[in-house]
Amino acid sequence: MEPIVHFVVPLAALMLLGIKLKTAVPLAVLGVLPDLDSLLLIHRSFSHSIIVIGLLFLAIFLVIRRYTPAHQGIVVLGFLVVASHLVLDLGGLTPILWPIYPFDVAAKFSLNIVVGNGLGLSPSLSLTKAPTDFSRMPGLDYPLFTEEGLLLAVVLLMPVLYNLAKSCHKEAKSNN
Repeated sequence: MEPIVHFVVPLAALMLLGIKLKTAVPLAVLGVLPDLDSLLLIHRSFSHSIIVIGLLFLAIFLVIRRYTPAHQGIVVLGFLVVASHLVLDLGGLTPILWPIYPFDVAAKFSLNIVVGNGLGLSPSLSLTKAPTDFSRMPGLDYPLFTEEGLLLAVVLLMPVLYNLAKSCHKEAKSNN
């Protein structure tokens, strides 16, 4: 998945949960962080492991719980945002269970409706695995967004922008 999707999907989900925009935006940025490994020319490295991310967030959670317990919920939401990145990437090979499972995995699934000499459903599921390899690549050509990702982002942002415009209008009206 491209970065715009890794940002907008959690942003929309957080807004649906009632999280205010000023909190939701920085949390949604966490959804892009696992792809920073590509700056090192190692895309989908240990930063795409739910085990590694889970242990990191557990450590952060324990520290926050001890010193500022009121922020525990934000840490849990942050973990869920980063985890959404890993789930969205499962369409391609991802080391989601590394180091426990030393293979990248991918899941492809669909459910098609078949219309012809009747009506039916045609399910499809395939799981692929490959040995995990964190070797550096010679280069990386990766889309920031595709037409599908951009259109998905626009559609998901529409209600967010609508609510923002509505609250700005309400605030302007109350100031008059």
